[in-house]
Amino acid sequence: SIFETSNDRILLSAGRVGSSREEMAKLIVLALASVAHGFMQLGAAPSRTQALSAKSQSIPFLEAPEKLDGSMIGDVGFDPLELSAIQSDLKYARTAELKHGRISMLACVGFMVQEHVHLPGAAYSNPDPIGAISTVPLAANLQILLGCAVVELTTLDITYGDGEPGDYGWDPAKVLQGKSQAKIDDLKLKELSNGRLAMMAFLGMCVQNLYFHKGLFEF
Repeated sequence: SIFETSNDRILLSAGRVGSSREEMAKLIVLALASVAHGFMQLGAAPSRTQALSAKSQSIPFLEAPEKLDGSMIGDVGFDPLELSAIQSDLKYARTAELKHGRISMLACVGFMVQEHVHLPGAAYSNPDPIGAISTVPLAANLQILLGCAVVELTTLDITYGDGEPGDYGWDPAKVLQGKSQAKIDDLKLKELSNGRLAMMAFLGMCVQNLYFHKGLFEF
């Protein structure tokens, strides 16, 4: 997807600039363009006439993107980079948006926890969430990457399948059980909105850490 391609280019650039924290911060700011992709929504494409006659709900002075017709939860016609126009099927884009949003929500919590809570041992006592990546043993990082790989490989059929985007059938707390469709849609919208906010928040956390060299609650 365009989202992942943009991130791949940014990561490759980060490898070239070396260890400069200021330059890494600038790259993270560039990633904001990729996050805009997370605001794209799915939906059946309306006719050309309908698309031209509709205004974007989020940017009223612009026409609504043709493929964002408001039929999907959370669709407010926000796609200023027109990324939806170059993709024939946006189902994967919605799946990527949900996945990145969920990961970012966990990452924001982890960022805050890392500054104050650590595992026993000097290697795990670094309060810098980004700096800690290089101070923990290599085996610890490999375990995390292996865990990510296992999750990705076991959910390939869902990620690239024809089912509902982001639905992995995982609801151990039975949050959706017994809920009406209206309530389920409301919960999905809340997840989507919080995921979008978390993506922006995590970028802000990284910028503060790399550029200003301060903790989240240091002013």
